[in-house]
Amino acid sequence: MAKVKYYAKENTKLGTHSFYAVPVPNGTLTFDEVCEEACRNTSVEPSLMKAAVAEYMKAVKANVLKGFRVPVGEQFLTVYPNLNASVKDTKDKDGNVTVATAKMLTANKGKSRLGASVAIKFSQKFANEVRWHKIDERTGMAVEDEEDITDGGTTPDGDDTGGGSGSNGGENEDGESLEP
Repeated sequence: MAKVKYYAKENTKLGTHSFYAVPVPNGTLTFDEVCEEACRNTSVEPSLMKAAVAEYMKAVKANVLKGFRVPVGEQFLTVYPNLNASVKDTKDKDGNVTVATAKMLTANKGKSRLGASVAIKFSQKFANEVRWHKIDERTGMAVEDEEDITDGGTTPDGDDTGGGSGSNGGENEDGESLEP
């Protein structure tokens, strides 16, 4: 199994000595390449797979536009409508405060987004199978004397790595959504 590369980046917004991991993709696959790989050990032609998936995605889009949460595969992804909008109290230059109310929050002041969540079972399987390889951000070379860390394991110093990103997409252990 291949290792996924990452590097440590300093989080300058939090001050010094705060770092986070940044995964480094190995590239981007095309839709055609994935269809060919998916069909490799089947009697399905990649062109048929591509046509079927394209039609499925049209149905996903149509139903998300109707306000539904729509699965993409079984226990894989869920796509849903999302709205990024908020209001808060404001203070003008004279110090007068305008108190935010629910009535002030409207969709036309927000940004429409397409949301997606990963089923927890799929995310857990990924966490159990992925292997990480730390590299130097500038050179892309492997960091010497670094023991690779696997999700859910411990660092060479014995620190718990936490077992994942902490984002299960708002789903319970059965992959059911916890979001509205």
